Amino acid sequence: MKILIVEDDLVLCDVFSTFLRDAGHDVLVAHDINSAIDRLRGRGFDLVILDYYLPDGVSLPVAEYSCVVCPDARIILLTGSGVFPNGEAAILAPCIDWTLRKPVPLEDLRALVEYAALNQHRAAT
Repeated sequence: MKILIVEDDLVLCDVFSTFLRDAGHDVLVAHDINSAIDRLRGRGFDLVILDYYLPDGVSLPVAEYSCVVCPDARIILLTGSGVFPNGEAAILAPCIDWTLRKPVPLEDLRALVEYAALNQHRAAT
């Protein structure tokens, strides 16, 4: 899978990207809204892992832009705050598929990425 990780915590971003690369995925990273939008242009991502709070604002515009340029991409929203306690992020940005709370256990991330890959493969066939 081609994955974009948008996370401003450099250590966490490195942990996630290394973990997913080791699992065989093609991973690019971004640390703010502007660089995420730049990376989304013309790249055909399958999955976007998106931190809710970024240095330049909340990341919902990235989710919306992803829906336009990568309409088949699945989106995992990460948040360490108490916002969206029941997964309400999908109301604000319907293209968000899942919300995970930080700290995210790597096994949970792996399972959700595998689930997204399986569902994407089924949709393509």
